[in-house]
Amino acid sequence: MKKTVSVVICAYNEEKTVGLVLKKVRQLEFVDEIIIVDNGSMDNTYQVILDAKENDARVKVIQVTKNKGLGYGLKSAIQNTTGDIVVRQDADLEYDPFELYSLVEQIENGNADVVYGSRMLVRKTHKVHYFYNYLANRVLSFLNNMVTNLFLSDIETAAKAFNGKILRSINIVSNGFEIENELTIKLKKIKCTFYEVPISYYGRTFEEGKKIRAWDGFKALYYIFFYKISSCFMKIPKTSTHTLSFKNENN
Repeated sequence: MKKTVSVVICAYNEEKTVGLVLKKVRQLEFVDEIIIVDNGSMDNTYQVILDAKENDARVKVIQVTKNKGLGYGLKSAIQNTTGDIVVRQDADLEYDPFELYSLVEQIENGNADVVYGSRMLVRKTHKVHYFYNYLANRVLSFLNNMVTNLFLSDIETAAKAFNGKILRSINIVSNGFEIENELTIKLKKIKCTFYEVPISYYGRTFEEGKKIRAWDGFKALYYIFFYKISSCFMKIPKTSTHTLSFKNENN
């Protein structure tokens, strides 16, 4: 039985790219639902989204009047998903939507509960980019791995896929970029099976609209240890991952 797939997108001041991203996602035949959040954009993003929707019943639009951070936008989208698999796609063109199926198939085939699209593994295309961003990513991934005992090469990737039931069972509290750390730590806490797949990366410059800044890296350092400690008191969902995982369901 085919698993239904929801794609979540959080957009903030992405009028130049969000229309093309939405067009590409709508072309994916395996996608059943698209939840896109306009996270308080101050440009024409919301109107571009409405124009790109073109009466596609799969597309559901949520408008947040004031930007409250990436984590807040993603939470709003995730809470409204219904798919067996939830896939994240950014509203810019740093990640190609046409590569999303490589993440989905690992969950659909019962191999994984969580799949990260890694920019650090062998990939088809990689735009040569900022060294300091790369270094920060390596440090944050190392610290995440240290507290979770995972061996992930790219924690901060925006290309991620999740077992929908498991993801919706998590109480997500992050409002900013630290959501990457929170989800990794909490999903490991409930013993999810993680996979990585290589993915292409077409990084933007800050002049082109890249939004993450040095301060977000320092916040992530704090939240890695904050969520590790708080996860010790985390309430495990009544339904275990063994029940939720597709590999134990009757198809």
